[in-house]
Amino acid sequence: MDPEGRPWAATVFYVNLGFTLYFLSEPKTRHVQNCLGHSTVAATVNEDYRDWQEIKGIQLEGTCEEVRGKRELARALAAYVKKYPFVARFLSPGQLLRGMSVGGRALDVRFYRLLPARFLFLDNERGFSNRQEVAIED
Repeated sequence: MDPEGRPWAATVFYVNLGFTLYFLSEPKTRHVQNCLGHSTVAATVNEDYRDWQEIKGIQLEGTCEEVRGKRELARALAAYVKKYPFVARFLSPGQLLRGMSVGGRALDVRFYRLLPARFLFLDNERGFSNRQEVAIED
């Protein structure tokens, strides 16, 4: 929710390391401002299905914050570039992310961490809205 109480959802490319999800975004975007302005966020991960009875996905709630530690940032970036190799061509040599440029436009792109506190697996093949909570281990 933004300061006026309006909800917002955004689609992002993400990579996971364990249960933690990492995504890139600019700090001034509405979804990042909303994430950082609230102690709890929610997310879903699923593919697009033609039949609701086939839907499988993840529903989670947790916290979201900017990644600031260089070691964690380097680890997340390596995993991100492995999953999305095209991102490497937008990075400036020697820069983790601040030097990213798209279409000649320099971006202030940062990594964010979504750390789940609650994680549910949705499997409609087992019944409509069938959810099983997955234990998150530290």
